[in-house]
Amino acid sequence: MASDDSTVVTPAETNSAHDTIDRIVQALGSAIEAKDFRIRRHSERVARYTVQLSEKLQLSDAERAVLYYGGLLHDIGNIGIADSILLKPGGLSDWEFEEVRMHPIIGEQICKPLETMAPILPLVRSHHEKLNGSGYPDALKGDAIPLLVRILAVADVYDTLRSDRSYRGAFGHAQAIEILQEEVARGWWQSEVVDTMADISAPQGDFAPV
Repeated sequence: MASDDSTVVTPAETNSAHDTIDRIVQALGSAIEAKDFRIRRHSERVARYTVQLSEKLQLSDAERAVLYYGGLLHDIGNIGIADSILLKPGGLSDWEFEEVRMHPIIGEQICKPLETMAPILPLVRSHHEKLNGSGYPDALKGDAIPLLVRILAVADVYDTLRSDRSYRGAFGHAQAIEILQEEVARGWWQSEVVDTMADISAPQGDFAPV
């Protein structure tokens, strides 16, 4: 798969830098877990899917690293969402939903001061964008959405579909892929990424309510 050169940046070019970013990610992951352990488990699974996808799509080691760290931290902005909204068992009001939609921007603001986080900022900010421009927060469209973001978006949605929610049970692998393929037809996701996701499945019982 052809890659987007604008995202081909390794977040750590030396062992020392890798150690630094690992410590930062661990610290931020602990902050996520303190907020809601389900978010951390979701992020860990998404990161694992991005690694599998990047291997099948034959991405570079640098791209794989960016995807992995981006998967771990894509929802870090939920730290800034009020517990009364984030942990609400029922449906959200329009106002509450708009607050939740702020988490990509909050996440970018959290990571931006950290120089080693620069390569993952597009993934944190844009993982809810859709190819037809109907996503958020910037309504990016088509090629304006980097390849790595498109991969992360599919992994994120797949894991959400495979997890129990307060309003529905988890979908099986085949059902989740069918839904993603329907969304490809709507112009949301890149078909090649979804087709590759279809060849990946997680162990049963690895999912917690989200």
